Amino acid sequence: MPASQQTKNFQSLHSTNHTFIQQAIHPAQNSEKLTGVPASITIAQAILESGWGKHHMGAANNYFGVKAQTVNGKVRYGNIAKGYVDKTTKEHIKALNKDISITAHFRSYKNMSDSFLDHGMFLKNNPRYSSALASYAKTKNADDFAQGLQNAGYATDPNYANLLTSIMKKYNLYQYNQKLAAVKPIKTP
Repeated sequence: MPASQQTKNFQSLHSTNHTFIQQAIHPAQNSEKLTGVPASITIAQAILESGWGKHHMGAANNYFGVKAQTVNGKVRYGNIAKGYVDKTTKEHIKALNKDISITAHFRSYKNMSDSFLDHGMFLKNNPRYSSALASYAKTKNADDFAQGLQNAGYATDPNYANLLTSIMKKYNLYQYNQKLAAVKPIKTP
C-alpha cells in the first residue's frame, strides 16, 4: 500500500476515534454525575465493547452488550431501555469449557446517553461493584476502578483491567472524569 494511502487510512481511523470520543464525553459525564462510575471507564468500555461505536447493535444503541432478562416468561429490560432486540451471541460455558452460540435478548435504547446511563446504573445497583465505586468516590483513581471491575467478575478476560487502562491512557480519557469529591445518590424507580 502506498504511503499516501496509509496516511489517509490512519487519518480516517484517528478522525473516527476522535469523533466517537467527542460523542461519548457528555453521556459518560452525565452517567458519572448520576451513578459515580468514572466517565473514563464508561468511554473505554464503550470503545472496547462496541468497537468504537461501530457495533452497538444497529438501532438498539447498546454500547455495552447489556442483556434483557426473562422473568416468569416475560422479557424485562429495565426502566431506561425502550425495548429489546434478539441477537445471536457466543457464550462461554465454564463447566464445559466451551463456547456456544445462542440467541439472546439485548436491551434497546433511544440513544447513546440512555445506554451509558443504564450501564452506570447496572454497576451502581449491583452489589458486586460496590467496593469499586466506594474506592473511586474516595480516591478518584479510574485505574483502580478498572481493576475493581475485573476483580468483581465484570469480564472473563484476565487482561480486562489492563485493556481499559491502556485505552484510558492512550486517549487521555481521565480528563473527562468529574472532579467532584462525592457523587450525590439518585433514586431509582
